[in-house]
Amino acid sequence: MSALYVLGIVEAAALDNADGIGPGLAGAEISLLRGRYGLAALVAEAGAEPPEATRRNMMAHTTALERAIQRADVLPMRFATIAPGEAQLDACLTRHAGLFRAALAGIAGRIELGVKASWQEGVAVREILAADPGLRAMRDRLQSRPGSQTYHERIELGRAVEAAMDKLRGTDTAAITGLLGPLAEKSLTLKQLDEAMVLNQAFLVRREREAEFDQAMRRLAETQDGRMNLRYIGPVPPYNFVTLRADWLAEAA
Repeated sequence: MSALYVLGIVEAAALDNADGIGPGLAGAEISLLRGRYGLAALVAEAGAEPPEATRRNMMAHTTALERAIQRADVLPMRFATIAPGEAQLDACLTRHAGLFRAALAGIAGRIELGVKASWQEGVAVREILAADPGLRAMRDRLQSRPGSQTYHERIELGRAVEAAMDKLRGTDTAAITGLLGPLAEKSLTLKQLDEAMVLNQAFLVRREREAEFDQAMRRLAETQDGRMNLRYIGPVPPYNFVTLRADWLAEAA
């Protein structure tokens, strides 16, 4: 009995086969394991050791799921989700059928789109100083004096600029989410990666509204040209809107 690498779960009636979804990790063939109660899992044979979390392996996992979501609604499993064997996986599909179906219903007909926005170098500080004569005057005074004599003043200026930057980030974030938010059913704020980042957001969008979202992103890119760098990702499996854990695999072992 060989272990199985589990990519995702679907309604069995939604997919006839897994043709064209693979290859998976290390070129492994992806197949469809049908359970007894109308659910199925996209699986591949697992190696002797758990797959390493390398960029290549994680991209293979995500790419296979991206192909799958073009054909059906898929409940994505996290990278390196392993089932001990077919019998255990079938038992999990049976025991947790209600949980899986509820999760599938929550993402049915929907895709995840990601947006990252960051100020271009120097933009935020220039705008802050242009809008605040007091800060600009403080900056100018400090530039004409030795650093050894202005330590505390420079700390004060840094804190004031940081507070103004947080306020500007809030204003810009509100403008972006005001444009994109109405096109999504849900959104989730993700981790800010650096001080230049304005927004890192995942949006759960109905498939039929993807073109509207694309158009809104084009408008955003036009209005922020020369001011922000934008990264638009998707459609991708809705990882950020699925909260299931892989503990259920061990329960049926």
